[in-house]
Amino acid sequence: MASTSTLICGVCESQHTTTNADFWCPECDEGLCTHCLKHHSASKATRSHGVIPVDNYKQLPTSIANISQHCSQHDRKFQNYCPQHESLCCPLCIQSNHATCLGMLSLENVIQTAKTSVLLESLDQSLKDIKINIERVVKDRKENLVEIHEQKQKFHDEMKQVRNKINEHLNTLEKRTLQELSAAETKVKSKIEDLLGKIAKNTEHINSMENNISAVKDYASDLQAFLGSKMIETEIQKYETFLQSLFDDGSLRKIDINCKINDKITDILSTVTSLGIISIESSSPLVLMKSGKEIQAQFLQHIPPLTINDITMTLQSKFQFNHITGCFFSSSGDIVLIDYGKRRLLILKEDGTLKSEMPLSTPQPVDGTCIDDKTVAVSFQYSNQIQIINVSTKTVDRTIKTAGNCYGLCHSDDHLLYCDTGRGIQKVNMSDNCSSTLVKDNTLSAWSYIATSKDRIFYTNNFKHTVTCCSLTGEKIWENKDQSVYRPRGISVDKDSNVYIASSGNNSIVVLSSDGKQARKLLGEDDGINNPFD
Repeated sequence: MASTSTLICGVCESQHTTTNADFWCPECDEGLCTHCLKHHSASKATRSHGVIPVDNYKQLPTSIANISQHCSQHDRKFQNYCPQHESLCCPLCIQSNHATCLGMLSLENVIQTAKTSVLLESLDQSLKDIKINIERVVKDRKENLVEIHEQKQKFHDEMKQVRNKINEHLNTLEKRTLQELSAAETKVKSKIEDLLGKIAKNTEHINSMENNISAVKDYASDLQAFLGSKMIETEIQKYETFLQSLFDDGSLRKIDINCKINDKITDILSTVTSLGIISIESSSPLVLMKSGKEIQAQFLQHIPPLTINDITMTLQSKFQFNHITGCFFSSSGDIVLIDYGKRRLLILKEDGTLKSEMPLSTPQPVDGTCIDDKTVAVSFQYSNQIQIINVSTKTVDRTIKTAGNCYGLCHSDDHLLYCDTGRGIQKVNMSDNCSSTLVKDNTLSAWSYIATSKDRIFYTNNFKHTVTCCSLTGEKIWENKDQSVYRPRGISVDKDSNVYIASSGNNSIVVLSSDGKQARKLLGEDDGINNPFD
């Protein structure tokens, strides 16, 4: 835990006054009295700092509380994180030690989700799993001790029965054999009890670490939570290694005491020199360990969200078609194209070779979306309809009538969302074909497209040159009017909510940041981009 000694207000101390601190500012790395906190909270430079009460600060583990915001070598505040070296960097650190490092990240972006990261939760779960495993090991070893004692008693009784049938010579043999049997039990018992002692010591440390994680979640700063998680992760790996070593070195192999009574016991006076042979046998462990290691391996290192400055595009393959207005992937990984010019549905393999095609009887298909492994939906420009098509049988399963011209189309949670010219974003329930207006936008133009991601809807307006982000209930979150997305059409979203736009007016592919405030061209005419649709 953090030091329990009295903390002094840093501001007062700089003015040669000693005042006990009532609060702690992790970003300033100093204590604040109640009076100085008022100025700290009012100042533009510090009002956003996450101040916590001193009592809460003292509950942090010492190793977490001692994490500094500033570089000890250059006395500058850390501003970046180098994933290549897994280290914090101030501006001077980058110049001196990380000038050639690639993928340098903003520290603000790295730590903003530290407390809610999957890593911290997985560490907490790992500790719980270790405790469960310890309980199972202890139970298994104790049960083995009971079995060994019962086995000993069993052979002891057998020997008593034999002893009653033979002469005085058997007493000597019996005594010798019982000593061997007891020695075997003592040897196994000592070994298991030593192991239980080690496990008990580790259990105390695990309980302490659980308290530390709870303190980190509740009171640590984001930076402390981020770096502290890595410290705790290292300790957890030690305990996981310890438990794994019990399997590897045979400590958990089931141990039995075996005694085989000599078949020639009747010849004891002349030939038999021992009443039984004592041996210790081991077999595969019966205890099952609970381990999420395979599932959690992807979370052992916290990966910050990808920003638009980190994104690069590389041409992998190129397919030549004319007037393609819709493109999406099927659930099996095939590429599905909407051929506006020839009024057909094309299905390509990953290498671009044609797998199958289907003529579309209704004029001017525009866009499509995958519903399941056999079914796709296609929107049509002038016939005011959406067709649900079975790609296996190449038949139209049903037709959904729309109120106006239908352009961009996507599927989400058993609903179809589509762009309706002059009306806005419409929502169709797949179970009953009932439709409703999700986003009212009477300025929505022809050749507008839509996409969904997580809890948001994104759509383009080709004539207004805008990209709009809404909630799933239709409330506008942001709207981008950057000229780099002139005449935007096709739209897609990645796992980090970065938005990709086909800008037909600028002959480019543009990516927008998740908040819609920044735009960056990824591909242009020099890369072969010409009038992109989707």
